[in-house]
Amino acid sequence: MKSPRGARWARIGLTILVLLGPIGACARRADAADSYSEDAVKAAFLYRFTGYVEWPPQAMADPQFTIAVLDADGVAAELRRLLQSHQVKDRPALVRSIRSLKELNGVQLLYIGASHRDDLRHLIAELTGRPLLIVTSEESGLDAGSTVNFLLVDQRVRFEISLDAAALSGLKIASELLAVAIRVRGKRAFSETGCDEAGTGADIASCVRQAASGEPGNHRKRS
Repeated sequence: MKSPRGARWARIGLTILVLLGPIGACARRADAADSYSEDAVKAAFLYRFTGYVEWPPQAMADPQFTIAVLDADGVAAELRRLLQSHQVKDRPALVRSIRSLKELNGVQLLYIGASHRDDLRHLIAELTGRPLLIVTSEESGLDAGSTVNFLLVDQRVRFEISLDAAALSGLKIASELLAVAIRVRGKRAFSETGCDEAGTGADIASCVRQAASGEPGNHRKRS
C-alpha cells in the first residue's frame, strides 16, 4: 500500500505520462509513475506548452528555441533531461538558468520560480510587451501578469491561462490547450471553433470542448 506521499507522486507521474503524448490523451502505463517529481511534471508541461503557442515571427529569428528558468534549478534540470531527445518548433532547444531579467536575450519562454512570490508583479511588469510566454507557479500568478500559471489541485499539477496576457505579448494560444486548462481568463473570438466571444473562467474552455466534440452549447455555426 502506497503512503500518502507515494500516492501523490504516483498521480503526478500519471500526469507526466499524459503530457508526453498529446495534451488530454489517456495514460496507458502507470508502472513507472512513482519515478516522477513535481519538477519533472512542470518541465513536461513547459515542453508541451510550446507545441500549442504561436510566437510572432520576430521572436523566432534565432536558430534555436530558448527556455529561461529563473531561480528554479529543479525544473531547469528536468527540462534539460527532457529536451536532450526533443526539439522545439523544429529547432534545437536550450535551457538557460538565470538569476536576472538581463539574461533574457533570445528567450521565447520564461519560467519564474516560487522564490519570487513577493516581487512577481514587478518582475512581470518589466517584461510587458515582450514576445515571451511567461509561466509562474503562484496562487496569484495570473493577477501578477503571467500568461500561464501552475496550480496544485487535489495533489495534481494543473494550469490556468490568461488570454489578455498572451495578447499583450503577441502570443496566440491554441484552443486545444485552452480546453484542458483548469481556468481561462480574458476574451477572444474563437473563430477556429465557431465559439462566440466568451467570458472569463471555465466558460471559454467549456465552449472549446463543446465545439470540438460537436456537443450543443455556447458556440455558433459558421454560415
